[in-house]
Amino acid sequence: MTLTSSIQSYVDAYAARWPFSGAVLAVRGGDTVFEAAYGMACVEFGVPNRTDTRFGLASVSKQLTAFAAMRLHDEGRIDLDRPVNGYLPAELHVDPRITAQQLMTHTSGLRTFHHLQEDFFGERDKLPYDRDLLLGYFRLRPLHFEPGTRFEYCNAGYHLLAFLIEAASGRSYKRYLAEAVFAPLGMADTEFDDGRELLPRRAFGYGMNGERIVPAEYHHPGYSIGAGGIVSTCGDLRKWHRALRERRLLGPAAYERLFTPHLNGYAGGLFADEFRGRPRWRHDGAHLGIAAYVQHFFADDTCVIVLANYDFANVNRVGDAIAELLFGGRPEVPAKPPAVEPDEALARRYEGVYVPGRAEIKRTEARWSFLHLGRIEKPIYPVGGHRFHSTWLDHSYTLREGEDGAFEFLGVRRRHGEDAGA
Repeated sequence: MTLTSSIQSYVDAYAARWPFSGAVLAVRGGDTVFEAAYGMACVEFGVPNRTDTRFGLASVSKQLTAFAAMRLHDEGRIDLDRPVNGYLPAELHVDPRITAQQLMTHTSGLRTFHHLQEDFFGERDKLPYDRDLLLGYFRLRPLHFEPGTRFEYCNAGYHLLAFLIEAASGRSYKRYLAEAVFAPLGMADTEFDDGRELLPRRAFGYGMNGERIVPAEYHHPGYSIGAGGIVSTCGDLRKWHRALRERRLLGPAAYERLFTPHLNGYAGGLFADEFRGRPRWRHDGAHLGIAAYVQHFFADDTCVIVLANYDFANVNRVGDAIAELLFGGRPEVPAKPPAVEPDEALARRYEGVYVPGRAEIKRTEARWSFLHLGRIEKPIYPVGGHRFHSTWLDHSYTLREGEDGAFEFLGVRRRHGEDAGA
């Protein structure tokens, strides 16, 4: 079996077993070995995805934002090691110690707010775009830690990095990326979605509720600035890989800095690690109606791109399996694990409210579900080891038992008594 047929066999089998809709591209040694599209760009009108369909990149966008900031640094318009307040207008000032380097590497200490305990995601992000509303969630709040001392993945840092790009370039974030990055690299199908224009060939986004596919909930894309919000195609992302490998638009010192990993292996918008003994730079992302995963193996001139318009698609599983096949592995399509019912006492310790109105594990007779945001039901079932698996998706959840016997779900402790309704 050829490498192409091996990849196709795996992805076809995966898409037959688990819900998947999107496009996939695999390049090995500079040559395309697999490219295919699956599912529907528009379910309602029966429009299939194509290999040139445009998809949202979610947090895969961060590498493009980091590159734009690095280009301004390379041109001498910003110094990554100087406090960003020296470049920002007063209304954007943050803690005076924070540098662009720290924003880029998630070491700034800025407050994270895209999580279950905050009301921004799923509520405030549906409002018309208001920069001051976005800034209010992190700009003047106390830092989580001293800048530069810890890693904490933080979209706020990349929001601020986008505003820094605007201040230093004198252009909007959207325009600067279009003119200084995308146009020179021939990435004609890549742009930042600010919610103001039609984007031809863009796939509609879908989510899930119960065991059915539903339209993704609305959010204003402007609130993703810097941290997400870019749309692209597999073909354009192949051009992006080639540009990074050939080290275009930046000087050698800037590229060296862009690719150097810092805390937690995070470089400029990319995680650096090894995969089957090969250096790899990667990033994934997911948001409402979006899932994306890109891997770069520069030494091998190899990349794997998986883009989806199902926000529940396990793009990491598909992407890593393709990478395994490219480098001699033999991955198997995952099967649904068997159910392992907990005893009644343990079941009662699992179920309950973890974040009021936003995260609850419910049990109705023998049926379990994760109720998200109070309105999205994700059916699950127990598989042992304090783990639950989706009843129809390639996803699992692990609960962590604390020393006091209380469980954490998605990093949050279960509420008790009156706290559950607070």
